Amino acid sequence: MKIKKYVARDFRTAIRKAKEEMGRDAIILQTRQIRRSGLLGWIYPPQVEVTVALDDTLQVQTDRNRPRETPAKAQNNNDPVAATADGQVLVQELQKMNGLIGDLRSRLNEIDAMQGLSPEVQQFYDILVHNHVNRQIALNIVNNVASRLPRDGTTDAAWAWDVCLHTLQQYLSEARPIKIDRERKGAVVFLVGPTGVGKTTTIAKLAANMSFVDRKEVALITLDTYRISAAEQLRTFAEIIGIPITVVFDPADLPEAINKYKNRDVIFVDTAGRSPYNGSQMDELREYIDIGRPDETLLVLSITTDSTALVQIYQQFEKIGVDKLIFTKLDETFHYGPILNIAYEVRKPIAYITTGQNVPDDIEVPDTLKLARMILKGVESHE
Repeated sequence: MKIKKYVARDFRTAIRKAKEEMGRDAIILQTRQIRRSGLLGWIYPPQVEVTVALDDTLQVQTDRNRPRETPAKAQNNNDPVAATADGQVLVQELQKMNGLIGDLRSRLNEIDAMQGLSPEVQQFYDILVHNHVNRQIALNIVNNVASRLPRDGTTDAAWAWDVCLHTLQQYLSEARPIKIDRERKGAVVFLVGPTGVGKTTTIAKLAANMSFVDRKEVALITLDTYRISAAEQLRTFAEIIGIPITVVFDPADLPEAINKYKNRDVIFVDTAGRSPYNGSQMDELREYIDIGRPDETLLVLSITTDSTALVQIYQQFEKIGVDKLIFTKLDETFHYGPILNIAYEVRKPIAYITTGQNVPDDIEVPDTLKLARMILKGVESHE
């Protein structure tokens, strides 16, 4: 196998060089951006390095009438399994190449977009990305910041950071906690979400605060009959708080349970954790939602989950109806960028955030200024 690296001013030129020397059967192993060493690296633009490999014993058929084979491969000419395997390898390599090209284009666009921005704004961008804010979202934000600062570069650092902070606030969804109508009893609030995000503990915190702080009459219904521990945990919380609880095992029994507490101010319904990719589980949850007809449905998400996965989870649960979001486990990470990513992508209000396991504490209605400071963690010294 031959492996060689080609360096050029852009990807197209590097590929052309590789094709001329290695032939069209060569496979791209890696692409990356490089700079010249020393001072030249700051003067001249970055170059593109493409690593290419060619296996002399494996050639891709390009002409059906005149197939090119080595003697060893000719033995497998009529082997459909071998042909399928070769095709899969080729597809995987092409997908990998497309991904690398897409990433390279994004980085080049990023470099172009950052040119001309002040050092304060560039530092702001670096902090956003470091705290797991999506790069494209970060670019949109810093360009907004740059448009609000003087073009002559006469910007006080403290003022620049203040502009960054308040611009970031505008990208965060406004906080909207559960709304309880004083003139109406029996408001039904569902909490839904994937397994392991802390729904049961969160619903206990909400019930306790509604009961003790807001002086509301609260009832609990749990649909989580998959885990005995979950139902028992919530029952224990209900006994401590002093509020009634009903366990529902079948969708047909839900209307009776809701009607039982129709004179309460709010009825919290705790659902079992559902895999958003399990069709039968989501269908069952949808049945409960359709029968229960909640006034509000809150999707509970863990901030420790990758941003891409969070968006995918939301997209699946959104099919059953999502009104607001709750972010949990803020105490288990140092990076709060995913909150901004989700708020930016789905445009749903954030109802609550949780910062620990203590009941009824460790839950709060988020303040956008506080969230912005958390996402910009480490820049307080600039303000």
